Amino acid sequence: MGETQELAEYVETITYDDIPSEATEHAKTAIRDYIGVALYGSHHEVGDTIYNYIDTQYGDGDATVFHRDAKSAPAAALANGAFGHAIDYDDTFESIVIHPTSPVFAAALAAAEEVNASTTKLLTGYVAGCEVAYRVGHSTYPEHYQNGWHSTGTAGSFGAAGAAASIQDLDAEEVSTAFGIVASLSSALKKNFGTMTKPLHAGHAAEMGVRAVLLAQNGFTADSEIFEGDIGYNRVMTIDDSYDPEEITEDLFEEWGVLDIGFKPYPSGVITHAAMDAMRNLTREHDLEPVNVESVVVTLEEAASEMLHHKQPNDALQAKFSIEFCLASILREGRAGIHEFTDEYVQQPETQETIQKVSRAFESNLFGDEFAGYGAVVRVTKTDGTELREEIRYAPGSPNNPIEEQRLDRKFYECAESRLSESDAEALDTAIQNLEDTELDKFVSYIE
Repeated sequence: MGETQELAEYVETITYDDIPSEATEHAKTAIRDYIGVALYGSHHEVGDTIYNYIDTQYGDGDATVFHRDAKSAPAAALANGAFGHAIDYDDTFESIVIHPTSPVFAAALAAAEEVNASTTKLLTGYVAGCEVAYRVGHSTYPEHYQNGWHSTGTAGSFGAAGAAASIQDLDAEEVSTAFGIVASLSSALKKNFGTMTKPLHAGHAAEMGVRAVLLAQNGFTADSEIFEGDIGYNRVMTIDDSYDPEEITEDLFEEWGVLDIGFKPYPSGVITHAAMDAMRNLTREHDLEPVNVESVVVTLEEAASEMLHHKQPNDALQAKFSIEFCLASILREGRAGIHEFTDEYVQQPETQETIQKVSRAFESNLFGDEFAGYGAVVRVTKTDGTELREEIRYAPGSPNNPIEEQRLDRKFYECAESRLSESDAEALDTAIQNLEDTELDKFVSYIE
């Protein structure tokens, strides 16, 4: 049996009872985190633009669009996926550069509402979709990503299709077809980091996953062995024949990709977060502020250089991929959240002046042992000549460096209460924590 068929059979056969409780609990934490940032993103500039587009170009329907009017399932998947990634605050896998929940859960929810699935089925489909994205992503990583592809939009499309297919009970043959269809629909380029098109990648992946499943259900054809062969998807998407088919199939039902998900403490590229927490620690421990700091030098893994496009950002989208802004905002405020990542804050003279104090350096295998992760070293020189140093090897919020639950709680409520009342945000939180025992209609009533 080839890897396409084996992964398709996994999607067909997985049930809620197959998933260990640790994985389901972590999945619900990820869903809560995503819903909070997607609610905020629903009326962000990106969210407004995406919704205006689907409102005029797509038909009406019954699929929930966060804090907006309902639309067709593909339109809702597009919007909700983009909303989740609008401010780059959504989760990531630790071991691979993919934001899984924005494309996967957006597709899962749209698919679930189409067939009035149970919330248990919704949760199972989400876990299955994360597994598909994780495995397709790993089978081509890191060459695919290093060659300029944004894996959230490529591997994430397969995850979205897997989630929708699981929820809508496609058989393995139909799932294989859906994978074949979505392979030709998936695309996303890192060149667009720092623009509105980056969050579009997540929305596009969600929409294409739903589209592929709907087409496969209706008899549309595609190659049913899309991963195999010299011109199979994964070999085409790597430039040095580094595709590893075992990454697709090894230890299915034994290892769970959803457990690799980490949660962002800052609304910026995850590559900035270890440095930001290091700066946060130094600022708090030594009462640092711009007036008593001469310079800041941050050293990052060499691979980060291609993601950090903006040394002197002009707006909030660029600031998400500016290590200089990220550390400058921590130095100014002691924090960096949704209130700092705004055009107004980025353009303030005080912010631009503080940015000038920060410089970047890159080093291959920063922490040895060929560890190409999200770690950073921050060195601060004070105006009195004192030198300070802090290093963090793993991104805060990742499984290897988890952040306190209180930080995740604050993040959820800060984002959710930008659109909901305090009581509704609390009710939504409770519904997610007890997702399997909450009716689908009741669950979506908090976010529609």
